[in-house]
Amino acid sequence: MKIAILSPLERTCLHWISRGWAVTDIALIEGKDTAEIEVCVERAVISLNADSVEQALEKMKLMRSD
Repeated sequence: MKIAILSPLERTCLHWISRGWAVTDIALIEGKDTAEIEVCVERAVISLNADSVEQALEKMKLMRSD
């Protein structure tokens, strides 16, 4: 199985989304524009070969080593 490589910001965005945070909130705490966060999430979904954010989150759970 190929391991997806996500940027630190992509991982952070997925983490916050998994906790129920909105993209606008993530943008605020990360000091980024909302559009930047949306693109970041889209890149993470593509990198994880997922069809949705929800599927990307499930794949991230499977990749966690803790």
